[in-house]
This record gives sequence, C-alpha cells and structure tokens, in this order.
Amino acid sequence: MLIEQYVVDVRRQFTGESLMGARDRLSDLRDWSKLLPAAKNSDQARLESYLLQALGGGRGRHPLGINEVVPYADQLVLRLESEELLAPLLLLLPHRDRRRSRHGVVDLRASTVPRGIELVLGRTGGGRVVVLGPQDCPLAAALDAHRQQVEGRGHVPLWTKDTPHDPMPRPMRRSRPGQTTGKTAKPVDPHTVQPRLASALLRRLHLWNSLAAGSTVTITAEPHKTGLAWTVQRCLPNSHRMHDDNVTTALAESVAGPGLIADADGHRCNQLQCVQTFNSARLTVHTVHGTDDRPARRPGRARAHVLSTFLKEPHPEADTAGASRAGHVLQLLDPWGDGPTDAAEQLAAVWAHQGLHTLVLRVDSKYPHGLAPASWHRARLTGGSGAMFTGTADFMGDALETALARARAEFDHIIMVKLHWSDMPLLGFSPLADDHLVVTGSTFPKTTKSTTAQAGELQRRTIPLTPAESAMAWLHRRLARVPFADLPMTGLLLQGPHEEPGPDAFDSMVDTELARHGMPVLGRLPQPSRRSPHRTVLDHLPTEQRAFLIEQSTQIRRGLGPARADATVFLTALREYAEF
Repeated sequence: MLIEQYVVDVRRQFTGESLMGARDRLSDLRDWSKLLPAAKNSDQARLESYLLQALGGGRGRHPLGINEVVPYADQLVLRLESEELLAPLLLLLPHRDRRRSRHGVVDLRASTVPRGIELVLGRTGGGRVVVLGPQDCPLAAALDAHRQQVEGRGHVPLWTKDTPHDPMPRPMRRSRPGQTTGKTAKPVDPHTVQPRLASALLRRLHLWNSLAAGSTVTITAEPHKTGLAWTVQRCLPNSHRMHDDNVTTALAESVAGPGLIADADGHRCNQLQCVQTFNSARLTVHTVHGTDDRPARRPGRARAHVLSTFLKEPHPEADTAGASRAGHVLQLLDPWGDGPTDAAEQLAAVWAHQGLHTLVLRVDSKYPHGLAPASWHRARLTGGSGAMFTGTADFMGDALETALARARAEFDHIIMVKLHWSDMPLLGFSPLADDHLVVTGSTFPKTTKSTTAQAGELQRRTIPLTPAESAMAWLHRRLARVPFADLPMTGLLLQGPHEEPGPDAFDSMVDTELARHGMPVLGRLPQPSRRSPHRTVLDHLPTEQRAFLIEQSTQIRRGLGPARADATVFLTALREYAEF
C-alpha cells in the first residue's frame, strides 16, 4: 500500500471521514507529522470539551451517534445521525430567566448555516464548531423551536449573534494582610482546566469502533482537582477479549493518536472488567462485556488491514532485538550554527521508508539541564518495518553521552543536530558522532568580478573560473567557520531548490576538486521551504522528486563510515585545533 493511501486510511479510523474528504484535507497539511490537527486555541478546546460532555451519552450506529468528525485547527465539524442528538447541545445555549439568573455556557453563540448550526465560543470567536445533521434534517428549525420554547417560559435567549457580551470583570485589588473580603471567590469552570484532553478524544471519536467492531461507547466527566476526569465506558460483544493492548497503543500514538501516557499502576483487569488509566487518572477506559449476543459485523478487509498495520507500527523501546541495531551516529553541521533539521528529517524519512529505525536527535543548550532524561517520540508513520522518531537531549555533562548510548541500542541511525553554538563554533562538533557532514548550499561560482580604475574611469570585468578555482572560492566562502582543514570531516551534503536541476559537467568537476581538499560531496537534497507544498519522502511528493530523494539519501548512507567508530582521532584533532 502506498504511504499516501495508508495515512488517509489511518486518519479515517479515528474520524470516520469520507475517503475523498480525508484525502483532500491531508493534502492541505504541510507534512504528516500530525495527521489530525489539534485545537488551535483554548476557546476551541474548551468548546469541544463542553460538547463532549453534552454528547457523551448519545447512542447510535456510530460512537455517540456521530457519523463523522472533521477536525481543523480553528474549527470542528460534527455530523449527527439524527435530530434527537441535538437536544443536549441546545441545553448549553445561554439564557436569562425571570430572576435574571443566567444559565448555559457564557459567551456561547449559535446561528444557522446551510444544513446545520454553527456554535461560536469566546469574545473573539476563537472556538467554532459546525453541527450538521443527516439529509433533509432541519436543524435550523430545531434551533428556532428551542428559542420559542425559551421565550415561552419568559426567559431571554443570550445566544444570538447580536447579543452583546458582558463587560470584562474589573481586576481585583490585592487585599492587605489579615483583611478578608465579603465576596466569595467565583468558582473555576472545570472545562477551562486542561481542556485539550477532551478535545483530543472528540476529534478521534471513531477510534473505539475501529478497535472493536460492534462495540458501544459512552463518555462521562467528573470533577478532578480543579478540572475534569473523563471516563470512556466501552461495552464489547462477548466474542471480544476483555483486555486489549491496542487501546494503550492507539492512545499513546503521537502522530495520529492523542499521545497520552499510560499510568504505571493504572491497569486493573479481571474476568468482569478491564480498567486502564492515562495521564495521571485524567482519562479512564473502562471495558466490560455487553448483554447482546448477536455477532458483530466485521469491518471490511482493507479497514482491518490498515488498523492492524497501524497498531503494529514498530516502537524502538519495545524491540527485543535492539542490541542488534547498528547504532550509527551522524552529526549534521550548519556553517552558521543553525540546526539543519530539514535535511535530517529528509534522511531519516527515507531510511525509515527503507525499513530502518531512525532518530533525529536535537541537541539543545536550552534543554532543562539535569531535570529530565532524553526522550523521543514518533515523527512519521511508515506502514512497514521502519520507524522514524524525533527527540531532544542536553549536551551538558554526560547527558548527551548517556542519551546516545541508549539511542544506539534502539536505532539503526541517529542523526544528531546541535543548536545554539554559533558564538562558540568548537562546541558544535561532537566527538561522540561516527560521521560529520556539513550541510550548506550547492551553488558553485562559475565567474568572479574584477573592478579597476584606469584613466579616471571604472573598468569592470567578469573573469571565468576553472573548477579548481571555483572549489577554492566556494570553500572559503561557505565553510569560513568550519575548520575542515584541521578536523577529519566526512564530507558535504549540499542543498538546493526543488526546481534546480541536477549537477552539470562543471559541478561534477568541482565535486572532484572538493574531494581533493578532503570534503567530498556525498549527496544533494532539495531544500524544502517552510511554507511550500513539498514534503519529505513519507509525505506526498511527485514521482521524479521522490525517486531523486531516495537515490541521494541512499547514496549518502553508503558513503558513511562504520558505527561505533573510535572517537580518539577526532577528539585529538579537536584538542589540537583548540590549542592552536
């Protein structure tokens, strides 16, 4: 299965979107490191938290009676099975009774849109959810009927667009020591405390049906400290096993899943129930068997295959054969101190696509020293035996050496990128790496200019350069901050625009001259723009660009030295250069 089809099907397991809709929305993403966008702001996450609690008891053919969930960064689209499921949402709309007491969610507004209702939360409209119904379902009529019912009781609706917002509360003065105020503190809305957990659950609502066909699910919330603790109640057919490791796998997944952390002592399982907790008991998954003995309808072959492939995406920590990993460490260097993360991700993506386990390790001076060990998370889905992860480590003390020792046992290739060393270039080179590649631009000068003054006039000339002269000029211009003549560097990784053609005859001769100076060109990669539609090899790429990227990345890997090489030579050269 092509990776484009695979990631579309994986996303559909979580959202229930149509094939064409999921394909179009994934093509709009810059990359596929996050298949489902998270809520962009707190108002969006808070609104989705309200909706999840209101819809948590819904029943239907789909989870909570919701056919489809379409997540965007700045809004969410929910498609309901029936008009009856709209009733708990209407109870959230704010209104004022005869005693001037307010009910509902403050600053929530509702209006009609084609085939549905739009809910907007916040003074600036930061939270936005569109609720759609089935074909020929008049949700607008239901909203109008609810307004008439509220007005019939003598209450005032406060959810229309023209309803003014309440004035901002005045800041409270700091009381003097020992002074008490007559007013009690306003209770904190629990939906404002960590609402992104509920948002992540709602955006991945169809996960539960994907894990167990024929199951039913309800979601409830209870107060937990200052926020809410959520409980997912799963009711499985008797043919399904009570305990399922795939629940933890899917919830811990960080590319398509919510990236939750299973509690160490939060798993309790017996013949009657299975309880699993996540994120310090803020989420509880309670699984029981139902009373319906009818056989559940099996999912389609393609759906079951995609789900099983996704759940078996390799994880280095769970790999019992980790000791057999090559554990090669490659350091990518930028002459001006910036971390060439794009090139590292391209190489790691291609090598993971070829079945290897790769890690892009960012070594940062701003990492909290000694507070947490190095950690890594999945960066891409591969749909095969390969795996691509990203991580962060501290370069102070022995932290980096410890992190690399652990990474060597779990990955085939570790691509290290050091950041924030522009003020002290010597800190940028790590003797712990097996190979060192300099990443820089690929344009070689073919001419140079000369300006002289003769008889009171300026004389400008363009002088052609030979390949040897071009190589020398390029080295002193591009690598002025890299002591390539004093340190044993592996070579060069050149980057150029996507539309730039491959090396011509002149470039090939310059490559030969660079190799004579001890800086061979191992390969060339396209330089992705931050906002361009071009992506890495595990994302959508035209066939020719994909083939070129795979070819060059493979060539670079073949040009690297052995893993776990002796660092004595490089360390000696580094010390001699520092003393010099």
